[in-house]
Order: sequence, then C-alpha cells, then structure tokens
Amino acid sequence: MNLNRFFDYWIGIPLAWLVSLFLPNGKLPTIPRKLLVIKLAAVGDTLLVGRVLQIFKEAHPTTELHWLVSNINKSVAVEFPEVDNFLVWDRKILSLPALLKKIRRECFDVVVDLEQWSRGTAILCGLSGVACRLGFDTPGQHRAFVFSQTKKKTFDHHEIDDFFGILSLIAPLKISRELSIKPSQTGFSEINVLAPFIKEKKMKVLIHPGCGEDGLPREWPISQYALLAHWLIKKFNAEIILTSGPEETHKTYQLNQLINGLGKNLGGKLSWPGLIALVGQVDLVISGNTGVMHIAAALKKKQVALHGPTDPKIWGPLNSQAVVIQSNCPDCPSLKLGYEYHSLDQSCMERITLEQVKAAISGLG
Repeated sequence: MNLNRFFDYWIGIPLAWLVSLFLPNGKLPTIPRKLLVIKLAAVGDTLLVGRVLQIFKEAHPTTELHWLVSNINKSVAVEFPEVDNFLVWDRKILSLPALLKKIRRECFDVVVDLEQWSRGTAILCGLSGVACRLGFDTPGQHRAFVFSQTKKKTFDHHEIDDFFGILSLIAPLKISRELSIKPSQTGFSEINVLAPFIKEKKMKVLIHPGCGEDGLPREWPISQYALLAHWLIKKFNAEIILTSGPEETHKTYQLNQLINGLGKNLGGKLSWPGLIALVGQVDLVISGNTGVMHIAAALKKKQVALHGPTDPKIWGPLNSQAVVIQSNCPDCPSLKLGYEYHSLDQSCMERITLEQVKAAISGLG
C-alpha cells in the first residue's frame, strides 16, 4: 500500500464516517439543472466516463454538466465537448478549501463520485453542500455512508457498465459501449511537426511498452517487444513508432536501442491530444492495459492488448478490432480495484509468448 492509499484508508474511513453524521439526504430531481461528476485519474477511465457523459447529454441536453478532473486526466477529459465546464483540482490538501468554496458557489443539484475506492473523493462529496450525492458502494472500502444513494460496485462486467449504472440512478440511459473520441486540430498540428513521417505509405505500428507509474506488473518485457518489432519490420516492412509518457522515456530509448535505432522514438514528446491524433493515423497499436489501449479502442484501430494481472472482462478494450491476449498465470487476473498485484515484477506478463502475439497480429489481417 503506497503512502496516499495508506492515509486514504486509515484516516479517510473514520473521517468519512464523521462527515456522514451531519449530511442531509435530498431527493433526486427528475432532470438535474446542474450536475457535477468527479473522476480524477486514469486515462482509460476518463474515456469511459466521457462516453457515458456523451450519452447522458444526448438524453438530457438541458442539464449543465460539470466535471471535476485533475492534472492527470484533464487533457483527455477536455476532448469531450459535451461537458459544459471543468473544475481542476491538483489533489493537494491545501487547495481543498478553495475547491470546496468553488463547488458550493455553483449550487449543484447532484454530485456523482465515479471513483471506485477513494475515501477522499467521497469526503469531498460530503463537504460539497449538495444533498443528492451518488457514489459506489465498493466492498471493503467503507465509503458508502457518505452518499445519499449508492450503486453496488461489482467485478463481473466492464467498468463502463458501472459508470452507466450510477448515472442511470438519475434517469434511465441508453447504454452504448462504443467509445467515441475525435482527434483535435491541436493534436494534428503537433504530429505534423513531430511525426511528419506518419504520411508515408508504409504499415505503421505503434508500440507503447510502458503502463505508467506502478505499472511494471502490467508490462510485457522490453526484450519481447524488441523481438516483435524485428519481426514486424522483416515480415511487413513496418514503420515502428514508439511512445511513452514523459516519466518512461527510458523504456522507449532502450527498446529503440534493441532494434538498432530502426524505430521512430516519440517517447515523452507528445501531449495527450498529440498522442490521440497519432493513434488515429497508425495501422496497429500494441500495448499492455494502459491509456493508449483505450484510445486505440475509441478510434477503432486494429490492436493487440496484452493482459496479465488486469481482467479484460473489467478493463479490456471495447473494440471489435481488438485481440486480447491474457497471460496464463494461474493467479491472474488478480486486480479488482486496480492496485492489488499478487506479484510486483513482470512474471505474469512474461508468460505471454512472442508466438502468441505474432499469431494475433497475423489474424488481424
């Protein structure tokens, strides 16, 4: 358990219970005038929530949608024009009073917390001054008592279904699992400068080897990606494009070294809008379970998604063009909330073979 989760659990639970003792519980309005949604992290979850809000806005065009985001997911969330306003929290305790003042000033009818385990966002809901507070009742997380109405969090279907389920407490929604996001002009301008080669008439394969902070157990080994890249170049004369976040540039550098510098290394160079635009113009995306996987799904690209401790039933790509390869590790999948790794190394992902990935790519045509 990292330090943030430690404090969230041992301080968050009693504080959430204490806050709940003083909260009013209001009746849900038939059609909310102003709705605040809270989702602070994870690019994949942000794309899923964005799709749910698209459907909600279609059903209730008069509702003013506000979304509380963080610096982690803001640049992806703002790609959804259906949201009327974004509030940004830097996730620091010292800035919480100013944030709560801003939220209270907005006089929301309903606040919906779409975080699955955090007590911090549940407490924020309780202190928001909003009588109608919706959130997940997640087993073992002791956060449900802060909300006026809850949805039981289960682990037998895709995460997007839970997001639809909690918004459907307000009013029934037509569920659509087909993700939708459009590359922006900002993104196109960025790749025109950083990736002019994208216009070449070659098979373009994007490999994203990293899975973010604490994501090592979800990552296929760099050495395996290198062998795969060599095969793609030899068999398809493919252009290999390597991407990563700014904190993982050493991974794309190492991978490019292993393939003798034959890849186009864009590790750490692209913003999220730029990466979205780039994904939209490649032919194939290969990655573990990370944000790029969901971007590829939203853009309906051919993709191979590698899973070990993560359960594709819950977090897999919603894309008919995707092939999912699940590790045969007997203890996988092991995650429900996203951090309960049974092993902190790559032993789960190492069980996915190079031949499996080659066969998946060949099957995509």
